[in-house]
Amino acid sequence: MKAPRRVPWSSHAELAELYDFLFSPSATRETRQRGLARMSIYISSPSCPSFIHLLHSLVAVELLPYPPRDAAEAQRTRMMMGMAIVRFVNGMVDPLQTGPYARPISHLAATLGLPPSLISLRHRATHEDLPPLPLLHLALAQSISYLHHNSFLPLLSASSSSSSSTALMFNENPLVAERSAAQRKRVDGLVKRWKKVMKSRLREKEVREEDESAREMRRVRKALEGEDGEVLVRVLAEVGGLVPIAARKRSTNKSTSPPTPSLKIWDPLLVHLSTTSLPSLPSSLASHILEILLNPTAAAVPSAALPTHDGLGLGFGGIQPAEAGSEEEIRSERESYRWGLGVWLLYIWGGEGGLVLEQEEKKGLYRKLLSGLLHLHEDQVLRRLHTSLVGIDPSLTGLSDLVAILPHPEEVAEEEEVELKGLEMDVDEKEAEKNEKDDEKLLQDMEQRLASFEHKLSANKPTPSKPAPASVQSSNEPSIPGWRRLTPQEWTPRPIGCPV
Repeated sequence: MKAPRRVPWSSHAELAELYDFLFSPSATRETRQRGLARMSIYISSPSCPSFIHLLHSLVAVELLPYPPRDAAEAQRTRMMMGMAIVRFVNGMVDPLQTGPYARPISHLAATLGLPPSLISLRHRATHEDLPPLPLLHLALAQSISYLHHNSFLPLLSASSSSSSSTALMFNENPLVAERSAAQRKRVDGLVKRWKKVMKSRLREKEVREEDESAREMRRVRKALEGEDGEVLVRVLAEVGGLVPIAARKRSTNKSTSPPTPSLKIWDPLLVHLSTTSLPSLPSSLASHILEILLNPTAAAVPSAALPTHDGLGLGFGGIQPAEAGSEEEIRSERESYRWGLGVWLLYIWGGEGGLVLEQEEKKGLYRKLLSGLLHLHEDQVLRRLHTSLVGIDPSLTGLSDLVAILPHPEEVAEEEEVELKGLEMDVDEKEAEKNEKDDEKLLQDMEQRLASFEHKLSANKPTPSKPAPASVQSSNEPSIPGWRRLTPQEWTPRPIGCPV
């Protein structure tokens, strides 16, 4: 059983801020120094990941003045850069030395995807003369880039939809992408086990805390406590998680709260995790749900509720949604799924079940919703969500003036129809027939004038002179046996060696 994971940062937002300090395109020397100071606090905690220790050493050396001012400073910089690179390589490969005999560092580094140049540089800095300063400076940047792509980004965005998409998006090592995919698969299995156990208990009306199903609940809860919260959020937001696969089990358009069975299944797990190992779970879940709602075309379409060619429903292994139903059915299913997530956002916003959002988080989410409504003012799900949020949260009333000026979809359609009606023209059939005859007469006159012009041009065109026969030669020019002079009509310039 996996123990809960402790981290030195208080929230995912704090970790994202550290990432911006170090690797953002707008990062400066001052922001990197702030990131270095924050990492100095993190590495004092026993729960700090090992790559933060290595990154702290590399960034501290990178912030030294470069190029050095004199020879003594250059030698000190070489020593510090060399030591930082040696510690980086050793820190990456030492955890893999688990056998009774030591394995070559080059073999271990190959499994991690470390560049061979860093291994050679580490050997040279350890056993031979120190490498030149420009080479060390280049290797330092290469080491920081490796930790950026293979350690920091997977930690910051550990929830990838698949190993291939993760490797493509972040240029990750295949081993790192494989671990991310395995983590996602493990979380998905735990979530499905929880759902199965809770549905069984609800079906049998089981309330005991010492039977087998209760013990299984505790085991699943304990296992999920040690998993990454971002991965858990994405799995819960998929079809079959918080939103049931069957459309008849979801919330209707008029409902503003999740169905009772869904609440009984998921609310105990969400409240437990948010009060133990994942205090930022409500915020992460609300933000992810809003992202899905603001991207209608990116929302998944559950194929189980769509009719197939033989009239049977298919699960996730069935045909693609584009083949499973008409565009209207796909749109209806997508809106049903999005509103199923929307009622969970309303539930978290209200804080009725123990999932609480801070007031500043609510304001940020609401501004994001208003920004999305500027571009998606015809989206009925977003309009319904906005109306429901204002109804349950009076503090948003003063911020909702923007929506009052947005055009209603029906009004936009009516205005377009009026504009089209204003462009209609009354055409008389007799007048149209007369105009058609006039056009034909004009066309015939133009053809006659064109024919007369062509006749005049052909009459005035000079007759081309016929070329003199090849046998005719000037009488005053000498003739060489086997050779003859070409006439001007026969002569064409050619490069030497080309056949005539």
